[in-house]
Amino acid sequence: MKINKYIATRFTTLSFGEGLGVRLFLLLLFISSSVLGQNPAFFAQVSKTKPAVGETFQVSFTLNGSGSNLTYPNLNDFDVYSGPNQSQSISMVNGNISQSTTISFLLAPKKEGKFTIGAATVISGNQKLETKPIIIDAVRGNPQQNNNASAAGNQSYQNQEKSNNNGEISSDELFVKTFLSKTKCYLGEQITLTQKVYSKVDLRGFQNVKFPPYNGFWSQQENGNQQINLKQENVNGVMYYVADYNKVFLFPQRVGSITIEPVELDCIVRKQTKRQPRNIFEQFFGAGGYEDIVVKLKSKPVKVDVIELPSQNKPKNFTGAVGSYSYKVELDKNRVKANEAINLKISITGKGNVKLVEPLQLNLPESFETYDPKINESIKTVGTVSGSKTFDYLIIPREKGEFVLNELNFSYFDADKKQYVTIPSPDITLTVLEGDANSAQIVTQAKKEIKEADNDIRYIKTGNLNLQKKQDDFFSSFNHYLLLIVPFLIFIASLYIVKQNQKVNSDVLIVKQRKAAKIAKKQLAVAEKHMQVGDKDLFFTEILNSLNKYVGDKFFIPIVDLSKDKITEILLNNHVSQETMQHVIKLLNTCEFAKYAPSAVTDNLQEVYQEAVDLISQIENQIKK
Repeated sequence: MKINKYIATRFTTLSFGEGLGVRLFLLLLFISSSVLGQNPAFFAQVSKTKPAVGETFQVSFTLNGSGSNLTYPNLNDFDVYSGPNQSQSISMVNGNISQSTTISFLLAPKKEGKFTIGAATVISGNQKLETKPIIIDAVRGNPQQNNNASAAGNQSYQNQEKSNNNGEISSDELFVKTFLSKTKCYLGEQITLTQKVYSKVDLRGFQNVKFPPYNGFWSQQENGNQQINLKQENVNGVMYYVADYNKVFLFPQRVGSITIEPVELDCIVRKQTKRQPRNIFEQFFGAGGYEDIVVKLKSKPVKVDVIELPSQNKPKNFTGAVGSYSYKVELDKNRVKANEAINLKISITGKGNVKLVEPLQLNLPESFETYDPKINESIKTVGTVSGSKTFDYLIIPREKGEFVLNELNFSYFDADKKQYVTIPSPDITLTVLEGDANSAQIVTQAKKEIKEADNDIRYIKTGNLNLQKKQDDFFSSFNHYLLLIVPFLIFIASLYIVKQNQKVNSDVLIVKQRKAAKIAKKQLAVAEKHMQVGDKDLFFTEILNSLNKYVGDKFFIPIVDLSKDKITEILLNNHVSQETMQHVIKLLNTCEFAKYAPSAVTDNLQEVYQEAVDLISQIENQIKK
């Protein structure tokens, strides 16, 4: 995973020195920077926030721009070994010139406890700037260490920094942290999860990233620039380089306290060593004194409290949409003949769980036939999850007349306002004309007329019936009884078959289980199309989704509850071989890693696709045995 550090916009720093030429050059730069109108900024930072008693640390106050009347905070709780030390610099970033002045002190706590380094103030232009206070937590130190620190002063501080460079990487220098936009939310409400790496060392890259499974959530990865940029961030007075390497949008699917598991990753860090250069090239490029090491990081788990949507004022037509939406209903024709098809198009656009919005229940007249809608969706995941979802219903009116289509309202829950919102649809008038003579309208109308005129009297055929007497008596014969019994048996058998089909098809889970392999192979066909056009990201996404959906449908497990441990347990309990199970887990790991680092995956896509097809077939065969 590539890291674009601040070194990509490298700037040159010129320090004030002796000599008229240097001073004149700096004067010209100051004039240029003032013309450019640099925005002033004033901040404080420390080298550490938990020093031992007597241990030295540095506090510095930096002003970006020019200023006057600098006032220092009270430092009576600390021994001042050095300072105030002043340094100035000129910086050029992308052609923009700026100046900065830094005042630093070398301090050591006098005793244990928490102490506050107050705000420093400065006048810059027409405004007064001040730094944020910094809390120092002084802990008990080694007496020998305290004596050395007091005696050595600056030299002790320099030796300490050198020791840190040559020693192990501490948790204060490099750590990973998970942030949530909300820790308490409604069911289906969008929250944003961001994972950041904080570093005070030379961070070179990441590897072996193990993301949490986000059980209990529907998750959507942010689609943006895969390149990770480092930026600076002040954390409790300490300046870190921060990498936002992962951002996910989560939608909780169950109520209660849900724990998001930690993320694990290996960070590649370059640190200084005592090894001498092995050859002239290392000596020339300065590579002999550095080496790349791997530091394993693991974040802390975080919890989200998910509460149920309020039942008060809940609309009857609410289908689970949470967010902020707009709604539109369109009919392609307002005047048709009976038995002609028309299209009713319903569009939902906005921010929230757009992908999870269910089709609306249409309240149409009884004489209208309707079919399951064709669904089209366009989802964007930049900054938030937004997009549109369109339901295209095919409707066939069977009777002529004037009809008004209404009560097609759409309701959603607005989490920000904490209330339900109902968007009414306009009344749509539909004129249905008489259908063609050969259409099914005649049949429908005839059935209606017979039903309305239903009584006990039927017409009797009159006239010459041309009756003839048969030689053999049919009544009470074998054929007579057979004709009486056969229709009854056929009727009973038909009822039994219909009941069985209804029973089988009414259980959605059993239907999904029966068709799990067929649906998974259709989704694999979509992955094959992405493979043919070279879209690795969508290819691995479809492979991952098809395997998860197949296991979920086959073994009656909701997808949001699936994890690798759960999949392993399910497969082994259903007589799937250990080898096949291991291949499934390996393929899932490959697909998950490829989603977040597609450039690092070198597997043959055709082999990955064929392996997915073979694994589904193997699981089917082993379950049947």
